[in-house]
Amino acid sequence: MRTLYEIAVDMIEGRKPTHNECYYALQVYRNMFNIEHRQHREELLKENRTPEWIRKQKAENSFNMFKGALGKSPKEWLGVKEETK
Repeated sequence: MRTLYEIAVDMIEGRKPTHNECYYALQVYRNMFNIEHRQHREELLKENRTPEWIRKQKAENSFNMFKGALGKSPKEWLGVKEETK
């Protein structure tokens, strides 16, 4: 399977990735959104704000998560074994 970046570029440029690619790419984005949303919600609901250095580290980790996902196939990022032929 192609990388998440390649699948996204196809979509942006008007080409249609396969159904399977779209399915797994959406699973990756859903998982990353859930991770990010949970972290933001926890921060907003805290009585006292997290120290700035921790917030900066979390922002860097978020960036690295998305960057890492773009360089892998969706199945690889999700830990799904590729089918062998």
